[in-house]
Amino acid sequence: MGNDPLKEYKYKEKLELKNRNSFPQVQKVDCPSCSETVPGEHLNIQTNIAKCNSCDIIFSISEQVENISHQNDISQDILRPEGVELTHFQDDLDISVEQAWSTIEVILVSLFPMILIIVTSAFVELAPPTTFFKVGLLSFWLVSIVSYIAYFFIRKKHKVYVHIDDTDLHIEHRPKKLIKDKKYAIEDIDQVYIKSITSSSGTKGVGIFMLVNDVKGQKKVELIKSVNSRTKAKYIEQEIERHLGIKDRRVPDEEV
Repeated sequence: MGNDPLKEYKYKEKLELKNRNSFPQVQKVDCPSCSETVPGEHLNIQTNIAKCNSCDIIFSISEQVENISHQNDISQDILRPEGVELTHFQDDLDISVEQAWSTIEVILVSLFPMILIIVTSAFVELAPPTTFFKVGLLSFWLVSIVSYIAYFFIRKKHKVYVHIDDTDLHIEHRPKKLIKDKKYAIEDIDQVYIKSITSSSGTKGVGIFMLVNDVKGQKKVELIKSVNSRTKAKYIEQEIERHLGIKDRRVPDEEV
């Protein structure tokens, strides 16, 4: 049987439309003074400056160049990685991730075995070597070691919570560990971005930050001190910006 001419025509039509839609979007530049279209030879892409050949004014085309740059960027949604919990309830967004280890925690956990040995040695020297003492010392050792090991499992439940409601973005640490809860008006949040950081213990991580508009000027705010993978950080950045309707753009401190 021969090919169906109608099906072949429809296939070619779809292919032509697909190829036509694959061309990058184009944009013409109109003079803000006289509304005349500025020809290409009067556009300087390097300096983002244009000159109207009709009324001879000079103006910036930074916004148009940035729009075209974003159109040509290849973006891909990041799927939720393991270790990040995210829930939507009505118009609220809740994100939770494991807390980063603080400097005090790292020091105490590192020194605990040595402290345990010193304390035990002191007990041995001061207390009489009776059976009751030996049983007590052994119990003390067992409880201390079990507690030390159990802390690493309990530590995984220490979370940083980011809650976004109709008006504010809340940052909460549970347990608090002397860290105050913070709140920022969502209308003041300009951008969310990530940056590689190195802790005092030498451990590398990725911090999540925000640019927040303030009466004194724009300031950098630490959203989450550190997560252990760039994928987690990018996912959290992506979901917060999506929920707040923020158009992602590069900021000076941001890393690719």
